[in-house]
Amino acid sequence: MDVKGKKVLVVGVGRSGVPAANRLAALGASAFITDSGQQEKLRDELKKLACGIEVETGGHALVMKERFDLVVTSPGVPWESPLLAAKRQEGSEVISEIELAFRLVPRSWVAITGTNGKSTTTALVGAILKESGIPAVVCGNIGNAVTGEDAVFERDVKVVAEISSFQLEGCVHFRPRVSAILNITPDHLDRHHTMEEYAAMKSRIFINQSGDDVCVLNFDDPGTMKLKDKVPCRLLGFSTRERLKDGVFVNDGRIVLAEKGESWSIGDAKGLKIAGGANLENALAATAIAFAAGADVGAISRALFSFTSLPHRIELVAERGGVRYINDSKGTNVGSTLKALEGMEGKVFIILGGRDKDQDFGPLAALVRRRGDYAILIGEATEKIGRALGDYPSMDRAVTLQEAVGLGARLAKPGDTVLLSPACASFDMFKNYEDRGDKFRDAVKELMKEAAHAR
Repeated sequence: MDVKGKKVLVVGVGRSGVPAANRLAALGASAFITDSGQQEKLRDELKKLACGIEVETGGHALVMKERFDLVVTSPGVPWESPLLAAKRQEGSEVISEIELAFRLVPRSWVAITGTNGKSTTTALVGAILKESGIPAVVCGNIGNAVTGEDAVFERDVKVVAEISSFQLEGCVHFRPRVSAILNITPDHLDRHHTMEEYAAMKSRIFINQSGDDVCVLNFDDPGTMKLKDKVPCRLLGFSTRERLKDGVFVNDGRIVLAEKGESWSIGDAKGLKIAGGANLENALAATAIAFAAGADVGAISRALFSFTSLPHRIELVAERGGVRYINDSKGTNVGSTLKALEGMEGKVFIILGGRDKDQDFGPLAALVRRRGDYAILIGEATEKIGRALGDYPSMDRAVTLQEAVGLGARLAKPGDTVLLSPACASFDMFKNYEDRGDKFRDAVKELMKEAAHAR
């Protein structure tokens, strides 16, 4: 797509908005950017904008009066917001930053979505491709916007992108060479309203694929299996439960890759450095995705068994007196927290709560009760989670995260785990999930210092 001379509006000053505006300006577009936030709060991001980009903050009054050839929206902006609705009604095409990047660089993309496990799987695929000697850039919802990565625009570089349902909402022609849906469990229902709508957004990752393109699906997940018959290209599966003719599975404790009548043993699943059942699924998915993208079996094995956890994703922060402190701040929905809990050994003192996304906490409450874990509740969702747990005696409330960590530390015994896996968004008390995870780390470090001084 040639944007030179085009008048383009970018909605949202942030992780994807600023890079998109800068890229458009560099390619010769007349770029505007707007945000409803106040200029003072956006100051740090605005400093990153290239010269010549027009800016409106504190509302959209000025850009409402202008006509644009194209509107690029950030994922945090609701699709039915008055501004986007008005621009569509005027005849402007509204797309996401992912769609913009694809139109600028329509080459061999590897795109990964799902409710949980996206970041770990995306990073792992990038590591495998690097080990295979395949040039690749890891980007997208993992934290760095695609349009902000210069390597994306170099020849022969694969784009390995984590993509959210919010980003897929604004995709039209997006067609990855390899796509993957890791799982579909309740999340973002405050925006997508129903599970059917949420699943439909996820399926947009493969709707333009065809022929020898590859779609990787989780054969253990009911949500992804409902989409199986809609896949318009070659299908690879992954499963921890069943042997697959074409895909990746576990057989007698070993990870096995099979395709077109051939099979290869990748290694002993117990040798993975990323712990838990959810991360085993991520490893299987990454194996299938990377293989479809051209990685060789030896490189898959080497990268798979040397990879360690990403920050804020079942991350061991410290261990003292036989008690483990684990940061899973990225556990922002019930499904993710269920996976984290299922992978834990011993009694868990789990810190739950934050901003609710219209979720049912019943399954989580049932698992906490069944395991005999101790729930420490924080944030806006405290009362709703408390009601789900009912009269469960092993439950307490804390005003701050630091207080919650301290309570867990006082009650936990050797062999126990203090786990931050909130099952909620972070925006009631923190800037984002990273900030929440960092505050958890700080609280644990402070505990370690106090314990050392007390000796």
